[in-house]
Amino acid sequence: MSGNETLNDDQQKLLSFVPEDGSVIGNTRLRELLGWEPAHYFEVRNHLVERDMLSTGRGRGGSVYRLKPILLPKTTEEGAKPAAPEYLKEHDLYKPIAAALRVGWSQTLSHANFLVEITAKQGWKKTGGMWTRPDITVITVDTYAYVPGKFIEVITYEVKPAGDYWTVSGVFEAASHSRFATQTLLLIHCPDGSEKVPLEQRDRLQEECVRFGIGLGFCKDPASYDTYEFAVEPQRRQPDPAEMNRFIEQQFTQSSRNQIALWLK
Repeated sequence: MSGNETLNDDQQKLLSFVPEDGSVIGNTRLRELLGWEPAHYFEVRNHLVERDMLSTGRGRGGSVYRLKPILLPKTTEEGAKPAAPEYLKEHDLYKPIAAALRVGWSQTLSHANFLVEITAKQGWKKTGGMWTRPDITVITVDTYAYVPGKFIEVITYEVKPAGDYWTVSGVFEAASHSRFATQTLLLIHCPDGSEKVPLEQRDRLQEECVRFGIGLGFCKDPASYDTYEFAVEPQRRQPDPAEMNRFIEQQFTQSSRNQIALWLK
């Protein structure tokens, strides 16, 4: 026998949540959809990996994707799916990425207090010079049981659309944020998947990101955090507190500044 005839109910159920087009989905997201405990989830998942039906991928908490098409019985009749939105320009990506990051940070990371803000469009506000305004910024404020004080992180994202943006200039733009950011990342939209990026270009980007301590991420669907893949993790820095304070004061809305100040009290 072959295909889904040799699979039990749990194995078929897990597969039904894995995209049939080969795109990745996070382990954490799959467990939430299935409502399974980690031990049971990984037992079922590992069986499918051993059968060469799934393969594991990167990302926070890990991910999986299909190695080959598997036909599964349809439980409901599917209607016509709406066309996927187009992201032709960089600014088209800001809102869906910011929304996806809010979901991703709330589900995959353990920060008690965080906010995500689009900082690319600030109108008349001062920028501090060329390449010093990130597209999206995450602020976190945390406390720890055995370490005194409160700790603030300024994590910036430089966003690039698909197309002719596979140059290292994005790395340099992201690197310029290190004056005020504790971590910074370059995030590139790859609608066909990062595996479609020419290897030479991807290797060059990764090398430059490692050299500058910049994180490198790819997203297939900007609106879905499950499609985000991080190839290089950012290094953590400790910038001048005055520069961090100036950046927050100049680039964040009044309501966000009030919230940050409240967390830091």
